Amino acid sequence: MRNLLALASGVRRTICWNLAPEVPGYENHLSVMDLLFGKLALLDYEGAELSVRHPAADTFALVAGQLTDVDSVVRIEVPGRPGLYLFEVRRRARDPLLVVWDHRDSFSGEDDPPVPFDWPWPTSRAAAVDAFGQSQPAEVLDGRLGLRVSDTPLFVTAG
Repeated sequence: MRNLLALASGVRRTICWNLAPEVPGYENHLSVMDLLFGKLALLDYEGAELSVRHPAADTFALVAGQLTDVDSVVRIEVPGRPGLYLFEVRRRARDPLLVVWDHRDSFSGEDDPPVPFDWPWPTSRAAAVDAFGQSQPAEVLDGRLGLRVSDTPLFVTAG
């Protein structure tokens, strides 16, 4: 979410700085850095080898793959839906990408059911995958894309 907001605001490149602990077995629960960011590492050590992937690593890889070769990211305001975040992503030599999610309460928003959303769609097919890599239903009828949107971003392509 933050990467798309940054790219739509003109930022050209983002990075993940907390790839993994610097050394195997490092723990310092009294360190301010560990308290704030210790749980955000994408990878961890098994013995001396950096080989354990946390679930966030898969999400990071999915987002990085979807946003490869981006030329532009534009946020589209949806009339009557101020909490809906919709982005049109243009990528070099790749099909366009839509990314959409519903902004919800930080603590209870995950409990709310998905809401219907439809949008003009230029092709007869669409494929949607959520930020966790799970395929989601996407229907195209009469030039309109139909989705069920929650607080988890959906990446939609021509399929």
